[in-house]
Amino acid sequence: MAKAPQSTDPQDSAHSAVEQAAAKAHAAIDKAAGAAGSGEEKLHHMADEMRAQAEHIADTAKARSKELTDAVCEYTREHPVKTLGIAFLAGALVASLVRRK
Repeated sequence: MAKAPQSTDPQDSAHSAVEQAAAKAHAAIDKAAGAAGSGEEKLHHMADEMRAQAEHIADTAKARSKELTDAVCEYTREHPVKTLGIAFLAGALVASLVRRK
């Protein structure tokens, strides 16, 4: 930035000081805007990564839930009497816990 010639007129020096302050303020605003834009991009990137991780976790949980359900169904088909006994005991246990309150 070229400096204006020095003048002894107070109005010229005030004008020059205002221009320098405005230039510094403009540069600071540009720098802040650049940092804000960069921060916003980082936030979007992090949000995308978190969304992908959440989808992966949900897919994994869904797959494991299906595996567990399939295993319980298979056990129930292979051992129907044991399954009924376990269900009866679990119901009796819950009922006794509820009555105590």
